[in-house]
Amino acid sequence: MNISIRISLLLVLFLAGCKSGKKALEQGNYYEAVMTAVERLRKSPNNKNAQEVLAEAYPRLVDYNLDRIRQLRNSNDPLRWEDILTYYDQLNKAYDEIKRSPAADQVISGLRLFTSEYEETRRKAAEVHYILGDQLMPAARRGDRAAAKEAYGHFSRAEELSPGFKNAENLALESRDLATLYVVVNPIPMPSRHLDVSNEFFYNKLMEFLHSRRVSPFIEFYSNEEARAIDLQPDHYIDMVFDDFVIGDAYIKETVQKRQQDSVVVGQVEVVEDGEKVKKDVYGTVKAEVHLFEKQLNSRALLDCRIIQANTETLLAQEKFSGSFTWIDYWGYYNGDERALTEEDERRLRKRREVMPPPPQDLFVEVTAGIYDQVADYLANFYRGF
Repeated sequence: MNISIRISLLLVLFLAGCKSGKKALEQGNYYEAVMTAVERLRKSPNNKNAQEVLAEAYPRLVDYNLDRIRQLRNSNDPLRWEDILTYYDQLNKAYDEIKRSPAADQVISGLRLFTSEYEETRRKAAEVHYILGDQLMPAARRGDRAAAKEAYGHFSRAEELSPGFKNAENLALESRDLATLYVVVNPIPMPSRHLDVSNEFFYNKLMEFLHSRRVSPFIEFYSNEEARAIDLQPDHYIDMVFDDFVIGDAYIKETVQKRQQDSVVVGQVEVVEDGEKVKKDVYGTVKAEVHLFEKQLNSRALLDCRIIQANTETLLAQEKFSGSFTWIDYWGYYNGDERALTEEDERRLRKRREVMPPPPQDLFVEVTAGIYDQVADYLANFYRGF
């Protein structure tokens, strides 16, 4: 690229960046204007446009945010401290960014930091969340699960805003326990006693996912064995059974194809030319018969999944999930002249005999791999709303 063109492009990009800061200022986005101008000055300390934007935007940011803070302090919204915290946070971030840029620091003479105000607001916001959570606990302890979930949100936020605030952490744990549904996943019976297969891998993988708490903080899943060990009375239980189950249904196909290549050198003869003996190629047609075999082992399964209310035996949801897997092997041989074979024949005939298929357990794992993904997504989506 021509150096003058490169310089022109850089200049255009640079000016566009400065204009973006000015545009934010004109639109009243003072925080964005300040941050953009500081970034421009960090890259180009003598940028006049950025200096002008910063000099105008920062005082406006301070005035605007402090005015909004005054208004919010006088409002009746119990959660107003969260909004106030946001405005203080912007002012403190602007202070930090300007201080980190010598060029920007020279532009602003009246920098203000609101550390104590920010920390005080954090404590007040935590206090409000703690009070709101505490007000919900009587209902939560009476079995109101919605109140328990809401209380958990408030106590968790109080602990997040001010770690160690009163006993918010313990109350968050209590409210989460009160809101938690206990779900037992029953063992999956195997549909065939004639095949040496086990669904242990599938079941354990599903339980590992459900135990990870990625579904919901308010759902705990137990295997049947885990539930019995602690004498758990579940809220829901999940039954799964294979409605359809075929492993290794064999299919073999043989294809016989004729091959012929013309004008192939099949030998040489000796002839006399100009009184001398010379050898000449003899051309002819070569033929072969190709036997190609394809063996398929088709496996499939259909899993029925039911979610049931434990105390009433009410069916809450039901879904079926299908999976399939086909194992394929190719081999073959030929009779006749090898020179009649095509490149594709040679590739497929490298294997002259069939190989041993995978054991039934491996085929079962392949079939249920796709079913696992479906079941995991289904249960996650169903319980995400609880």
